[in-house]
Amino acid sequence: MAYPVTHFEINAQDAPATQKFYRDLFGWGIDTNNPDNYGMIDTKAQGTGINGGIGASRHGKSWVTFYVETDDPAATLAKAERLGGTRVMEPMDAGGNVVYALFADPEGNVIGLAKMERTQQQQREQQREQQTRSRSNGNGSAPRKRAKATVAKASPKRATARKRTTAKKTTSRARSKRSRG
Repeated sequence: MAYPVTHFEINAQDAPATQKFYRDLFGWGIDTNNPDNYGMIDTKAQGTGINGGIGASRHGKSWVTFYVETDDPAATLAKAERLGGTRVMEPMDAGGNVVYALFADPEGNVIGLAKMERTQQQQREQQREQQTRSRSNGNGSAPRKRAKATVAKASPKRATARKRTTAKKTTSRARSKRSRG
């Protein structure tokens, strides 16, 4: 499994003021329509970067972290500890489709872990994307078979002429059927 960074988080002593600061600074959309007033950030980057959140610090001090996706947060926490890290928060169900946990690296930087439960539709979309990537020839272009089919297409003038001819034949056939009936 790859371990992508999937979310960043800013924990602040004054979450509403911090949300306003980043909204005004970067033009981020920040939705706080939830019981904790946690600000879900939409960076409006249209396919690049990651989105995040701004919430109130539960420990009275401000900090910033990023979240790495993992299939098993508990196992990854145990591995972090074996490598010299410290467990900060046990895996917790955040409701919906996310289980997350926190650890500190040997320098004390807090890093998040997230297990993202995907819906069946999201899984199908991810599989389609992976299949499309595996079909490419490595440089991001379409496979050769598809390219040959594109080259064999008729020019737009010929296609238009065929459509008109076909439409006239259909119309005259329809008229002859009506006149017989």
